[in-house]
Amino acid sequence: MRFNAAKLKSFTSDIMQKAGLDQDSSNIFAESLVNADMRGISSHGMTRLTAYSRRIRDGLVSKDTEIKIVQDNNSLLLIDGQNGMGAVTAQRAMELCVERAEKNGCCFAAVKGGNHFGYAAFFTEYAASKGMIGVAIANGPVALAPIGGMKPMLGTNPISISIPANRHHPMVLDMATSIVARGKITLAKKEGRTIPDNWGVDEQGYPTNDPSKVYAMLPFGGAKGYAISLITEILCSCLSGALNGQTMGSFYDYTSTQQSGFFLGAFNVGSIIPIDIFKENVDELFDSIKQSPKAPGVSEIMIAGEIEFNNYEQASKEGVQLSEAVVAELLVLSTEYGVPFECEFSQ
Repeated sequence: MRFNAAKLKSFTSDIMQKAGLDQDSSNIFAESLVNADMRGISSHGMTRLTAYSRRIRDGLVSKDTEIKIVQDNNSLLLIDGQNGMGAVTAQRAMELCVERAEKNGCCFAAVKGGNHFGYAAFFTEYAASKGMIGVAIANGPVALAPIGGMKPMLGTNPISISIPANRHHPMVLDMATSIVARGKITLAKKEGRTIPDNWGVDEQGYPTNDPSKVYAMLPFGGAKGYAISLITEILCSCLSGALNGQTMGSFYDYTSTQQSGFFLGAFNVGSIIPIDIFKENVDELFDSIKQSPKAPGVSEIMIAGEIEFNNYEQASKEGVQLSEAVVAELLVLSTEYGVPFECEFSQ
C-alpha cells in the first residue's frame, strides 16, 4: 500500500498538534518520521506514531521543545533537552553545532533530558547539507547483551556519520550497534513475522526466530560491536549526565519519562580545506570504489547510504510503502484525534 509523502507528513503533524505539540515542532517531527519510511527504514517510521503521540498526550514528553545550554565552551556544549521531543531536541542541537562550527571549525554537544529521536541520519544529513561532516549517537534502554553475558545491559545505541560529496550523494552511515535495530524486531512482532535466529536470544540464552521471545539482542561484529555500544553509552550518559540504558525509561513504557542522552556535532571541512576540493576528493574515492571489480552476481557496488537515497527517490515518485498493520494503526489514530487519513498516492 503506497501513500503520498507530503500528505503523510501533514497527517503526522496534525496528529502531533492534536496531542499537544506546537506546529513548528510537529513539522520537524513529521519530516523525520515520514522520511524514515521513504528511506526504507520502516522500523523508525509511521509504525511509531501511536507511541510518540501517546507520550506527548499523556505528558511523558514535554510539549515545550526549547533546549537549554547548561555549559558553553564554544566548541563543546552541554545541553538539556528538558524532556522535549527527541527529534526536535536533536535537530535544534545539531543546528546550533553547525552554526558554531562555522566559526570554530567544529562543535559538539552532549545532550541530556532527551527522548527517542528517530533515525540518526536525519541530523547528520542536515550537517552534510551545510558542507560539514555530521556525527550523531544516542543511548537507549537496555536491549543488548555484552559478550559473555545473556542479560541486556546496553542499548542498541545508534551511530550516524554523514560526509558530503558533490557528484555523489553524501555517504551516510546509520546503524545500530546491535545486529539490527530494535524497531525491526518490534515491527516483525507487530506484523506476525519470524526473524533470523542470530538477531537475539531468549531468556535461557538460546537463539530464537520468534520476535516475541527475544530477551536480549546481540551486538554486530561480536566484541567490536559490544565495545562501540559501550563507548556510545559513555559519551551519551556519563558525559552528559543523562540516564544510562539500565536506568532510563522505555519508549513503550507509558508510566515513566525516558531521560536519554545524545552526543552530536559537526566538523566544518571548509575551515581546513576548500570544501569543493574536499568534495572532489570524496567523489574520486567513491568513483574508484564503485568502478572496482564486482563480485559474481553483483550489478553495482554501493556507497553507504546510497540504497536509502534510492529508496527515498522512489518513494517520492511512486509513494511511500506502508504495511497493512501500520495503516490499521493510523486509521485508529485518525478516529482518535479527529484527523482525516486521506493520504492515498495518485499518479
